[in-house]
Amino acid sequence: MKIHPTAIVDPGAQIGGEVEIGPYSVIGSGAVIGEKCMLQAHVVIEGSVRMGAGNFIGHGAIIGTSPQDLSFDPKIRSSVELGAGNVVREHCTIHRGSTEGSTTSMGDGNFLMVGTHLGHNCTLGNGVVIANDCLLAGYVRVDDRAFIGGGSRFHQGIRMGRLVMAEGRFTQNLPPFLSAAKNQVYGINVVGLRRAEFSAADRDEIKRAFKLLYRSGLNTKQALEKAGETEFGPIGREFFEFVANAGKRGIVSYGGSASED
Repeated sequence: MKIHPTAIVDPGAQIGGEVEIGPYSVIGSGAVIGEKCMLQAHVVIEGSVRMGAGNFIGHGAIIGTSPQDLSFDPKIRSSVELGAGNVVREHCTIHRGSTEGSTTSMGDGNFLMVGTHLGHNCTLGNGVVIANDCLLAGYVRVDDRAFIGGGSRFHQGIRMGRLVMAEGRFTQNLPPFLSAAKNQVYGINVVGLRRAEFSAADRDEIKRAFKLLYRSGLNTKQALEKAGETEFGPIGREFFEFVANAGKRGIVSYGGSASED
């Protein structure tokens, strides 16, 4: 371990091998930090925070503090969990869960750029990229390999599907594989699908699903009924299962034409 002499590390914290902790960082008793993690200067780890190996936490990041919830009782035991290989850049804030035993969590290989805020009970999958100054309210879920543009704001309780590209303010759920801005869908995330090495057949299936949902003239309920009568593979079923489970906030509406090739 390499711990700067000005850092304050509680004796109860569990620190793995080859961990580096920078100047003036404060690590609380509930921290469990996996091997080969690097915490730069002025990092604060408070409450129950567990992180896997190889995470990078930038200058001034704060992880595990109390949620911004007026009903929160400080006696509640909740936590933050990070997988392995995540990058959390300067001045990010990640708040712990707001109810007893609940967790704010992310998987592996995520990249949170400067100033990102994850509110209480947020869930990130794997390989998510969130650009600078994004604000995720409580209970937001972002699925694997989503890309979130800088300055985006997500309303409490919404979900961003797998491999979406989204930018702006969102108050509704965004189905997987799509590209959207300012609470409107504009097409399919073609670049993301190609980078994820989706086959031409899978991309064609996503096009069919997209057209049925957004460009057939059917409402959401009718499109779901039609999808149930149509032969779709796993990718198409994933798309429509997301729509069927979107809940009371529903899905983002169609905003106009965009490339779908």
